[in-house]
Amino acid sequence: MRNALCRDLTGSFVGCDAAPTRATCSFHDRSRDLRAGDVLQLEVELMDGEWMPLFHRCADHAVDAFPEAHTVFGTPQALVTTYLEPTGAYLPGTNEFHPDALTVGEVEVVDVSAVDEGLRSPLWDWMDE
Repeated sequence: MRNALCRDLTGSFVGCDAAPTRATCSFHDRSRDLRAGDVLQLEVELMDGEWMPLFHRCADHAVDAFPEAHTVFGTPQALVTTYLEPTGAYLPGTNEFHPDALTVGEVEVVDVSAVDEGLRSPLWDWMDE
């Protein structure tokens, strides 16, 4: 899983169509821009065969393990660290190529929340009856 995760995330666009040369941290009260060369930690989830970002973390909000409060039972999730690179990407909303758009650089897997380890829904035991 780790090799596929690293391969799938490397080169992924992490900005937004309106500002493709910057990314933001999900844990700031006010917007804080991250730029090329900055460390970015991502919480990602495997959905329909594709790793999708859940949260972006700047260096100040990085954690050592996948947050228990964010794990979901039955869904593979991971916490990875990377540096932002201005390698260019096709913007999801417009499908236009932006040559300096921020993407995920080399990926280091910090922690994994496996399918059978996440939090169970409070309804889980009720559903088995």
